[in-house]
This record gives sequence, C-alpha cells and structure tokens, in this order.
Amino acid sequence: MKALMGSHLYGLNTPESDEDYLGVFIRPTKEVLSFFHNEETYVTKEPDTTLHELKKFMYLAAKGNPTVLELLFVPEYEILTLPGLMLVKHREDFLSSHVRDSFGGYAYQQAVKLQKREAEGYVGFGPELKNRYAKHARHCFRLLRQGKELLETGTLNPVLSNPEEYFAIGKLPTEELVAKFTEEYAIFKEAKSVLPDEPNWEKLDNLLLLLRGV
Repeated sequence: MKALMGSHLYGLNTPESDEDYLGVFIRPTKEVLSFFHNEETYVTKEPDTTLHELKKFMYLAAKGNPTVLELLFVPEYEILTLPGLMLVKHREDFLSSHVRDSFGGYAYQQAVKLQKREAEGYVGFGPELKNRYAKHARHCFRLLRQGKELLETGTLNPVLSNPEEYFAIGKLPTEELVAKFTEEYAIFKEAKSVLPDEPNWEKLDNLLLLLRGV
C-alpha cells in the first residue's frame, strides 16, 4: 500500500514542492520476532518515501497521527494490495477523539513556527524563508479544518476543494495570520465529536493478527 501524500495530495503543491510518498509493508512474523531485519520504518530519497511496518502504521493511525491517518482516506493509491484494502475498509476502527489532540497539536506546532517568524522579523526574510512561512501557514489551517471535519463527520477528504484560499492565507501578514489562527483554533477546540473516546483496539488487534497470518 503506497500513495502520493503531502502538498501534491492536498492540492497545495508549488513548482518547488517535492513528491512525498507514504506506504505500509508487512514484515514476516519470524523477522518481527528476530533480532535481525526488524526495522519498523524505511526512509528513502528521490522520491521521498516513508514506509512503515504494519504494526507501527496501525498504532500511529490509531493515535490519530495526521500524516499516517490520511493514507487511509486518499482517493487514489499507487499500490493497493489486499492487506492495504482491508486497512482502508477498517479505517473507522482507527478513529477516536484523539484526533482533537493530534491534529490540533500539529496545527499548534505550525502556529508556534509562525510566531517565531514574527519575532524574528518576517519582512527581512529571503525568498526561501518566505516560502517556508507560507507553507507553515497553509498547513496550519489545513490541519485545523481537516481535524474538525474528522471530529464532526467521522470522515476526511484530504484533497482540498479551495486551495486558492490557503495560498491567500499564506500571504497574510504574520500578526493578522496569528490572530486568525487563534480564532479558528478556539472553534476547533469546541468542535463536537461524533468519534468514540478510543479507537476499536480489539478489532484492530484482530486485524493485525489476521494480516500477519496468525
């Protein structure tokens, strides 16, 4: 199971954007139990690709990791085997109100970076730092809005219908941007959740064992 993620998935890519892939692989149980060949994650370049072993992927998704959870909701996969399809079919079992802390936490981290830019003086930045500022801004609001969507509806569409709005947000002066974030973050924190308090750990455990062939 592997798909194109990041800015290219959201519709927020620019000519400078790299292609980022995320995927899942299943290590044979013998290797999982062995001292050898049991790495949980592989990261390669050209293109940037991260592959998580099944158990690590499922754990991160169940904890609401935004990047990992998104893989279960993308509209198109470069690789989708039967185990990957089963993960997608069980995606509701991964969801819980942990999304509030995970998506909100990531968004808050992006906001901290924005405030740091403000403290350092945005006006004097060169093109590279200005681009980084704009990227942080876009993803800050994307995380808030998509996290709110997940909490309120139990589903997620990672492909943005209005990318031009996010590019406009990235051009806002820092003081105005931080004020806008503060307002939207307060709305996000008050969003009513239709999700359970915890993911369905029992079903996820059964799925993990089934996919391992146990």
